[in-house]
Amino acid sequence: EARAELLAAAAKRRKDAALANVVICEKRDKKAVKFTTAGVPYPFASREQFEKSLRNPLGTEWNTRATHVDMVAPRISTVKGAVIQPIAEHRKGAPVDYKRKK
Repeated sequence: EARAELLAAAAKRRKDAALANVVICEKRDKKAVKFTTAGVPYPFASREQFEKSLRNPLGTEWNTRATHVDMVAPRISTVKGAVIQPIAEHRKGAPVDYKRKK
């Protein structure tokens, strides 16, 4: 009797309790862990925004050539041979001016 009550209570807590002919595996997938993030990346304010951006395909099969080029273009581009200043650490002040010794 007690076991039957425990099984019935556990069955009601399942995600697929209200779905007929559906079985949802509630075990954690160890292989999928490396593809999940703990939080939301910087430019996104919510999880929904981040997931919406992942749903948009980037390939040329789904977008025009011009759109594909705009979507995959780097945010910052430099001229070949130009000196790039190192990025300053957050809230540490101005970047250090590195000069070559002659």
